[in-house]
Amino acid sequence: MKSKYSKILITGASTGIGRQLALDYGKDGSTIWLLARSESKLLELANEIETSGGTAKVLACDATIEKDLLASLTIAQEESGGLDLVIANAGWGGKMKYPGEKNIEVLNQVIDLNLKAAAQTLEFFAKHMVVARQGHLVGVSSVAGFKGAPGSAAYSATKAALMTYLESLRFSVSPFGVKVTDIRPGFVRTPLTKNNKVPMPFLMDADLASQKIRRAIERGSKRFTFPWQMALTTHLIKAMPDFLYDWVAGLSFGKMAVSGRAGKSEENTVSG
Repeated sequence: MKSKYSKILITGASTGIGRQLALDYGKDGSTIWLLARSESKLLELANEIETSGGTAKVLACDATIEKDLLASLTIAQEESGGLDLVIANAGWGGKMKYPGEKNIEVLNQVIDLNLKAAAQTLEFFAKHMVVARQGHLVGVSSVAGFKGAPGSAAYSATKAALMTYLESLRFSVSPFGVKVTDIRPGFVRTPLTKNNKVPMPFLMDADLASQKIRRAIERGSKRFTFPWQMALTTHLIKAMPDFLYDWVAGLSFGKMAVSGRAGKSEENTVSG
């Protein structure tokens, strides 16, 4: 599938879905601006992209530090002369436990990365795309945004908020010829999910997830939930009465211990 996008920025590009998207777009000969915290992983990825025929630019920064993020986004805008596609993909699971000493710290980190940094990235480029009257903005939310999941209060809340933000953004910029797509993955095999101790129905490999995401972006889909089994399941869950959902969630997760995490790490940086 040859992409129509030649100048692309991807956040959270060092691992998981972000990394696979960067590799796949690179094979099409696109120029990719890679943004993540780990410079060493980005340099390794950039080399793979260059070897496959693409061009890669490394933007190593912590997206939760606003001045560093905006400085990196400015570099991408100036070097590209205007991007065709921006994918705000960076995210962190931030599991919480009760009682937990780190929950407030985790909560703040998850909000800063999953919602604040994602919205800042999209708003930065929305300004330029609206003036140019072209471009495509993509946010990676999650099926976790449809209903609160045990132990994932911060993650579910930020993904739900990102869904709503993307919908509002789409209404705001579409009159100017700018597209917005909300990607809502189910469980994808990433460095984080390999350590999950909760049920992960319809688990999908990152390469297949990338194919599906790219196809939805090329179509200009407003929203895309995958895999289809998870899309169907989430619609059924949303329609459930509260008492029934509480019972099902309790059976699935209630007796399983959820480990808290002390802070950000490469292993816990996820896509989706």
